Amino acid sequence: MHTSQQLRSSHFEYRRPGAGGRVAFSAFCADYHDQDRVGVVSPRLEDGVLHTAYALLAITTSFYDVQRASGSDFFIYPQHLAIIGQDSSGNSGKRTETGIATGAGSLDLSLDEAGIGGAWAWLDVWPASNWHTAPQTPTAMLKKVFDLHINRLFWPQDFLPERRKEGDTENEDSPLPDYARRILSTRLKSVYYYNTSAPTVEISAAQPAVDIVQYSLERLPEAVRQTLEKEAQPAHPLGYESYRQVSGEDFLGDMETCFIA
Repeated sequence: MHTSQQLRSSHFEYRRPGAGGRVAFSAFCADYHDQDRVGVVSPRLEDGVLHTAYALLAITTSFYDVQRASGSDFFIYPQHLAIIGQDSSGNSGKRTETGIATGAGSLDLSLDEAGIGGAWAWLDVWPASNWHTAPQTPTAMLKKVFDLHINRLFWPQDFLPERRKEGDTENEDSPLPDYARRILSTRLKSVYYYNTSAPTVEISAAQPAVDIVQYSLERLPEAVRQTLEKEAQPAHPLGYESYRQVSGEDFLGDMETCFIA
């Protein structure tokens, strides 16, 4: 909840690429409600932190604007959830640890703030009940999106399902029932593809938000931080992110092979 003290809506600006000039928060996050369930699918632990941190902070700030407007004291966090890729090849067999997919390979990390959650906690994706894992496949992670009742979704642009082959029977990648598609079609307010080469909306953030994101990155596991340093990540300028915003129906069309035909 530290961001409620450190950030204000004036710390964020929104633009449409090529349109010129600023646009309102509502152009980025139409029909926002403080009870929205915002989900970030992060196939590797660090993906969502690298590419959606400023979006999360901007939405979180709008959430706290609503709380401040009530005029009462509050202790509450937004319903923001991280869905992190689980690499079964790194399974340690321990109930409190699981093989988590990262750019440094599969890491056995505890499912708490010392393991997968430290970086997310700094973005006010907290408490630990807001950190979830799922097998690192589009179908399994989309199933978790459905199970968690997410209605505003951030999804990596390059994480799309392959065409399903006849006879595919892996439990972790079993197709979702048609009713899940129909419910998601109604439930999803908006979907944002991140790490995209064709953005439709951009966010620029002021220094207080940049500082929080840097603190978040510093709380990734050491092996991940070292890999990011070698790869010169994040590649985008500090204080900047962009996304391709699509309708729920367009997203579900991209995910067609995740559902029973």
